[in-house]
Amino acid sequence: MTAIPGRSRLAFKGLSFSKAPRRGAVSVIDIVVLALCAIAAVSINSQYAGEIMIRTFLWAGLALAWNIAGGYAGLISFGHAAFFAIGAYTSTILLLAWGISPWLGIIVGALFAGCAGALLTTICARLRGPFFILSTLAAGEVTRIAALNWRSLTGGPEGLEIPPVPSALDMVFKNQWPYLALVLAYMVLMFGLSAWIEQSRYGYFLFATRDDEDGAAAIGINPWAMRVSAMALSAALAGIGGTLYAQYFLYLDPTHIVSPDISFEFALICAIGGLGTASGPVLGALIIVPLSELLRGWLSQSASGLHLVIYGTVVVVVILYFPSGISGAIARAWPQGFGKSFISNEERAL
Repeated sequence: MTAIPGRSRLAFKGLSFSKAPRRGAVSVIDIVVLALCAIAAVSINSQYAGEIMIRTFLWAGLALAWNIAGGYAGLISFGHAAFFAIGAYTSTILLLAWGISPWLGIIVGALFAGCAGALLTTICARLRGPFFILSTLAAGEVTRIAALNWRSLTGGPEGLEIPPVPSALDMVFKNQWPYLALVLAYMVLMFGLSAWIEQSRYGYFLFATRDDEDGAAAIGINPWAMRVSAMALSAALAGIGGTLYAQYFLYLDPTHIVSPDISFEFALICAIGGLGTASGPVLGALIIVPLSELLRGWLSQSASGLHLVIYGTVVVVVILYFPSGISGAIARAWPQGFGKSFISNEERAL
């Protein structure tokens, strides 16, 4: 374990630690937040609260997956619902048609989703900015239309239903505890992978490609390879989340699972929490998902639509007054002598 000169930060076996959220380091706040999530998961005694928690952890993991492409590589995607759906449909079809366990189907689904992400980025390699964003949105719509019309494979508008017969081999359980453990593990693994990428040579290549593609190419980085690999990895990880979603809800509705709203939500969670950071998607999901679910539950009966107004207002306020997200706001609010050293010039510019 060594101290890094000029930084209130420690490095231990290749990992860096800090006291406040900072790109390239695991902070004390990150560890505390993840520990509280684990404590809440084992302490839960309400089915409704458990459902909110499962969705929160799952969406945090999916936002972390989206952040690898959108935050680290600068590939803002509004088509990640397609990769999410590919993972869900692949594992479900393998289970229903051939009896293949979702524990294997989740790997196949991730591979298919990763290949789809690589193919999309390869085809759209020359597109930048809003043109690339629109291409991902179009890809998501193509996937949705295919799922709605390919009845022999996806069940069409009726969707696919997984038999609710408890079986550990089929990843179907009697209660919420195993699902909570699975989505919590998924979130923690996505956070750990994101933190590793931030501190790795690969991560530096992604940041360089995102910030100055010509400059990155000039020093020997292959921008095309970085873009394709980032989207492929991000899509594959989103496909894993899709399988977990399918096995929990036991039903796939193409209108919902391939909806652009899902892609927008992944991006929104990252923007609220802090784009391009490992802690941002987790913090964003812990605020956005429970807020959305609770407002819908409390106000949908008495004041239909009001929950969307409140939800939208909160989102606008956070984006206006905390442009670097919640993680950036926490770092800036950290006591004098700590917080300043944890914010790089790049992060201040955000």
